[in-house]
Amino acid sequence: MSAYILERFCIISFFFITIACNVKSGPSNHQKVPMNDTLKIDGCQDKIKMEVGYIVEIKLEAVPGSGYQWLLKDSSQLLQLLDIDSLKFTKPETKEPAPGQPGHQILHFKAMKKGEEMIRLEYKRTWEKEIMNSCEMKIEVN
Repeated sequence: MSAYILERFCIISFFFITIACNVKSGPSNHQKVPMNDTLKIDGCQDKIKMEVGYIVEIKLEAVPGSGYQWLLKDSSQLLQLLDIDSLKFTKPETKEPAPGQPGHQILHFKAMKKGEEMIRLEYKRTWEKEIMNSCEMKIEVN
């Protein structure tokens, strides 16, 4: 029974530490995302077309507090990831969210120069090699 309690305590502690590490406090050096000239994308798309200087907001399903997050696999030649170390989860759409219920993670990228490329986003824990989900999108910046 004692090992069971210790295991549960460790799991609960891990979740509290994960949540505490993702909470922003105090002033930030991160760029604010302007709302004008923002292209909003819901889910993984085959192709995204945008203009230089525009912001693309990509909303992908994620489970807050699980340790999983959407990460850019390789650096992009055309896009700059904004707020790189800040997870922005939206609340689930139900009135009373249950633990482990999916929400959404929102990523913001700014188009820096013209061209075409493929980007790959991976849904994983940073300390694990296993990838739970992935999303590949062709980006075209004019």
